[in-house]
Amino acid sequence: MKIIITGSLGSISKPLATKLIADAHHVTIISSNRDRQDEIEELGAKAAIGSIDDVNFLTETFSGADVAYLMEPTVNMFDPTIDMLKHYEKICENYAQAVLHSDLKKIVHLSSIGGHSSTGNGMLAFHYYAEQTLNKLPSEVAITTLRPVSFYSNIMAFIPTIKAQKAIITSYHANDPEPWASPLDIADAAAEELVSVSTGRNIRYIVSDEVSSEKLIKVLGDAVGENIQWMTVSHETLEESYKIFGMSPQAANGFARLNEAKNSGILYDDLKKHRSEITFGKIKIEDFAKDFAKAYQNS
Repeated sequence: MKIIITGSLGSISKPLATKLIADAHHVTIISSNRDRQDEIEELGAKAAIGSIDDVNFLTETFSGADVAYLMEPTVNMFDPTIDMLKHYEKICENYAQAVLHSDLKKIVHLSSIGGHSSTGNGMLAFHYYAEQTLNKLPSEVAITTLRPVSFYSNIMAFIPTIKAQKAIITSYHANDPEPWASPLDIADAAAEELVSVSTGRNIRYIVSDEVSSEKLIKVLGDAVGENIQWMTVSHETLEESYKIFGMSPQAANGFARLNEAKNSGILYDDLKKHRSEITFGKIKIEDFAKDFAKAYQNS
């Protein structure tokens, strides 16, 4: 198959490309960074260097392909001039136009937990609008939407407070097991969906492991040799601390509202409805803790 991958050599796109190439598929990787070209070609993929803001470039790259994996790169959350909702919606508008103009008939779109709703999900609301933009494509374009839960890598953000105060400080506490996902498990799921025969609109949630806050600090503490505490502050306090740190008001508010959705459980309502359909990945919290320990020691 001829497969297009967006996301350059990111934490999902690189293992995804590697797996597809090993299975003898013809892979083209889109990157805006020309310095990535040699590394992409060393993997055995074709490099398409250009911007996802350029619909003509996307159209040319998509033309002749069987399927494309589409993702939206992370926005700069410290830039107050960026409206995240409009930013991500615009990227998906570009994707949609390129799909139409290139006559591509299947896409696998990386969305997120919370993509089912425009409310009750904090900053993840932009995934809803991104999904809705792509879902306006004609019905003959098959779309599989991937909705992974929180990435393990998000836990790395707690390293400074663990080192300074032996604590994870945030505005929610998971009494019940909270779902987490590894980029490697997401890549495996994406690979399966890209090469499968599918029609219409399909949704797949991706979960690697589920752990309570208490188990999380126990596993991380064992990995780094520390007795870690879980400390909660108010959502308002967290939001203000993010602003002081330099985060844009929209992003800071989005994170605080996201934690509210975690606390109330509303963030996971749709996931619970699809629980019988979830395939759990193989990367567990203990596996991630090994990477966390390395990052902790090197920070």
